[in-house]
Amino acid sequence: MPPDRPAIRELRAIRNNHIIGYNMDSPGRHNSAAQENELISRFLGGEHAAFAGLVELYKNSIHQFIICILGPDRDAEDIAQEVFIQIYNSLSSFRRDSSFSTWAYALARNVCRRHLRSRGREPILLNESTDDKTINEIPDGAPPHETIIENAETQKIVQEAINGLSPIHRTVLFLSCWERLSYAEISLALDVPVGTVRSRLHNAMAALAQKLRPVLNIPEQGG
Repeated sequence: MPPDRPAIRELRAIRNNHIIGYNMDSPGRHNSAAQENELISRFLGGEHAAFAGLVELYKNSIHQFIICILGPDRDAEDIAQEVFIQIYNSLSSFRRDSSFSTWAYALARNVCRRHLRSRGREPILLNESTDDKTINEIPDGAPPHETIIENAETQKIVQEAINGLSPIHRTVLFLSCWERLSYAEISLALDVPVGTVRSRLHNAMAALAQKLRPVLNIPEQGG
């Protein structure tokens, strides 16, 4: 039984209805650990063709992770290819004391960091911000989530709301609610403390709820 996380409960209806602009069937927790381990063992045993299986399992997740950090980017495909080249070259150093997905996301984070720095942009995902220390309230009064998915216009609003979040918020939501990583795993993937993960996820849900007020029919606080 996964931990009872309010942010996940808040997004469950949205996630289950497959309406956000990320690939809801991307790997992550949907992958079989046994399958991953078999492919890794075969690769490390000299069967380099087995790496294609790992690419197939993670290509969508890695690509979406990159988009979460960088936003829509014409170089996202090239960056994803660079990530997999690094995974290929570094897989022998994977000690299996963490999940493969966590290790792969950490490598992808570092590749994105290099690209941000090469463009003269600060890699904010690696630094604490005021968001990490400020807990925003999630509005009360939302109706049952099943009622919010009604038509194509609603779907468009929700997708735009997610895309309009900050890179920090998009990324932590993606890793927690879609890839089903634990707080500890997200902490390792993003190289931030677990407490920072918790506050970012809470604030991401608060920001998303604010954007979705018209969809959820949430009353204004104090109104």
